Amino acid sequence: MSSTERMVLKSMPGNAYRILAKDVRSYEFVIPYDEKADVGEIFTVEDRDMLFLARVVNVQHDSNYDGRWDTSIRGTELYDEEQIFNRVIAEPLGCIPRDQTKRKGAFRKAKTIPTKFSRVKRTEAKEFDFLKETMGDIEVGVLRNGSRDTDVAVALHSSVMDHHMGIFATTGMGKSNFMKVFAASCMKLASENRSEFGLLIVDPHGEYLRGSKNAKGLLHLTPYLSSLKCYSTEQRNCSLPEVSELRISRKDILPEDIKVLHDWTGAQMDALDSLERIFEGDSWIDEILDEKGREVLTEKAKVSEKTVGVLIRKLENILSRNKYIKSSEDSSIPGIIEGIKSGKVVLIDIPNLSESSELFLLSLISRRIMEEYRNEEEGRKKCMIVIEEAQRVLGSDSRIARFEEIAREGRKFGVGLCAITQQPKLIDRELLSQFNTMVVMGLADRNDRMRVEESAKQDLSSLDVEIQTLEKGEAIISTLNVPFPIPARVHRYEDYIERLRPSAPVRRSFRPTPD
Repeated sequence: MSSTERMVLKSMPGNAYRILAKDVRSYEFVIPYDEKADVGEIFTVEDRDMLFLARVVNVQHDSNYDGRWDTSIRGTELYDEEQIFNRVIAEPLGCIPRDQTKRKGAFRKAKTIPTKFSRVKRTEAKEFDFLKETMGDIEVGVLRNGSRDTDVAVALHSSVMDHHMGIFATTGMGKSNFMKVFAASCMKLASENRSEFGLLIVDPHGEYLRGSKNAKGLLHLTPYLSSLKCYSTEQRNCSLPEVSELRISRKDILPEDIKVLHDWTGAQMDALDSLERIFEGDSWIDEILDEKGREVLTEKAKVSEKTVGVLIRKLENILSRNKYIKSSEDSSIPGIIEGIKSGKVVLIDIPNLSESSELFLLSLISRRIMEEYRNEEEGRKKCMIVIEEAQRVLGSDSRIARFEEIAREGRKFGVGLCAITQQPKLIDRELLSQFNTMVVMGLADRNDRMRVEESAKQDLSSLDVEIQTLEKGEAIISTLNVPFPIPARVHRYEDYIERLRPSAPVRRSFRPTPD
């Protein structure tokens, strides 16, 4: 920094600086050594009739000294205050007119650089107003400017939810809280007849329905319970008036649905593939469990008696372990699909089930949804299917092709996926590239960050340091129709649902009990 630049810096009022460099891809300015700038904080560069917005990507100690001046004492002082400073490196976000009356719809990417020594200041609240018009209808948090929150609501667009969404975070960073806030916003929209899609959540951990001792569940959002359909395998939950028992009829199941439950041998897979061909109709389970049916399979499919015996034992184990599979025709699936098509949040609570049972149920329901949505039907809402631990079904070595099919083709029919995982590096690259909304809530592993950065539709490569420093509840959200990756603080679910409650008292039929 030259003597002229030092004079400029020293003469500026507090919290105002001057742009020094660099090019259209990176700005630099210096601030006094005892002032702070946070990674992720947005500053404004004032230049003639335009305001340039830039996000801090790094902060460095710097000085005009040569050598290791800070390791020796010069006389009685360690340094000369006029010779040291903090250098701020910022990424250009875009520009808006300085005239507030001309800002509506006027944000654009900057194709030039601001004039050198243009004034730099911390962005004021009114300069974020242009973002309000770009936000969607599904509120999830507020715009975070460094460590400070603003009053700008961060909201995703319902119209792009069939373009798939990924939620990526290490354990404890707030993935479940985000999804509950997201679901609460969807319930609110549905209650106001503004919902554009139905949301399906299969919860293997039992944390979305009633919550836990220190966290509330979706049943606590009493003003909007009409927009929530709940099914559960837990008997104590089924006793609640808002919850139905989950029932899957044997006739709902196809041989392909049970392929996900075991590592079948080649001979067993051949036998499964033969079942639909040999036993027409939806009663194949009852037929194969009958002695005559076994003989037919052995004879027509040329399957050995030993293979048939193993197949029968595994099928009987599946039926005995998954008590929600009933021999009657009574099934929850029509109600589940009806709720989704009408734009509601459908929650399937399956605590204490094994991982394979969870995947079986999710695969079965997803197949039925795709079958319904492939048929053109006016008036139905789009759909989003939430997959917890998504690396299990979207990995390069995944056994479940159904979810890959939805990732690649679902948007044609209005079906989207929401993949939740702490290991995005395990998700197939091609599939991850299909996700147009990404919510990053802190990833410690560099390989995970790189996988997300290379797949995002917006450039996240410069935000690596910021992603590493995200705290619980903080996120970077990259989505369609929003001009740049948004730093957000996700609402705490318990606070958000209190804000959603009307001032008038609401009758509460649900009485949560301590867990």
